[in-house]
Amino acid sequence: MTKLISDLLDRVRVQGTAYFSRNVEPPWGMDVEQHEDLCRFHLVLAGSTWVGLADGSQCEQLWEGDFAIVPRGQAHYLDDQPGRETRTHHHIPDLDESFVGGFDRLEQRGNKTHILCGYFHFTQELPLVIHSRLPDLMVTRNTGSEQSKQISLAIKMLEQELSRDADTPQPILNRLTEIIFYYSLNGWLSHATLPGESLHAIVDPKLQRVLDTIHQNPLESWTVESLAELTGQSRTAFANHFKEAIGMSPIAYLTYWRFVTARKLLSESGLGLDEIATRTGYSDTSAFRRAFKRSTGLSPSQFRRASQH
Repeated sequence: MTKLISDLLDRVRVQGTAYFSRNVEPPWGMDVEQHEDLCRFHLVLAGSTWVGLADGSQCEQLWEGDFAIVPRGQAHYLDDQPGRETRTHHHIPDLDESFVGGFDRLEQRGNKTHILCGYFHFTQELPLVIHSRLPDLMVTRNTGSEQSKQISLAIKMLEQELSRDADTPQPILNRLTEIIFYYSLNGWLSHATLPGESLHAIVDPKLQRVLDTIHQNPLESWTVESLAELTGQSRTAFANHFKEAIGMSPIAYLTYWRFVTARKLLSESGLGLDEIATRTGYSDTSAFRRAFKRSTGLSPSQFRRASQH
């Protein structure tokens, strides 16, 4: 693992929750509803399954030892075969909801599939260099590579827990899934750069200084010129470097971060809209409402209600 990747991983804080495991046999299928605040995962411990995004943009077959992550919480499905029309609808528990879905004892026989499902909650904002590049569906394969062998060790421990006659201790399953997540993210980061990019460019200290400054002072009237001064680059060189590394322009990122702040305040505080608008750079609350709805698809009040259920 390079130091750059190690530094990035060290900035990721994740809490894993394994909420059920099932032995299933054909015909079977399951719809998983959208939940944008949760990164869902599915681990195949026996047999195989298909996993696909509900919008039809991606579909992958998973085999024993394969691990699928839906980082941004899009609606998706699991099927014993592609194209199945009738599925069981599955509710993803909210973060504050007491829920134990139960864990079937692992059976590795016949045409049964055993799948462990759960979600990850990021306990602090993901570094944008990771967030902006994560695919909608990320699959880590059981290929026999060095990384795959490391993941297999955690999977073996999961299998041992799920093969016991006694009740499975959920906290142990939670921690083991976190280990698998970090190994998967480590493998993905090794190939996360775009053509012509280097990981060094993505995590350039100059850009990190700019990002940290925006995070600490999102209400400042930043311009491309004033942000470029922080890096010692010309306006054009800075703007090009920032967009290549981060995936959006400096001002687009500033707007993005202000709405990250707004969503956090709406979901975690009792502040009124006028105060939240001010804290996210809007002197006009009506303008804030319109901009927030363009950004999220929900009005601030709708977002607040949804985040509290």
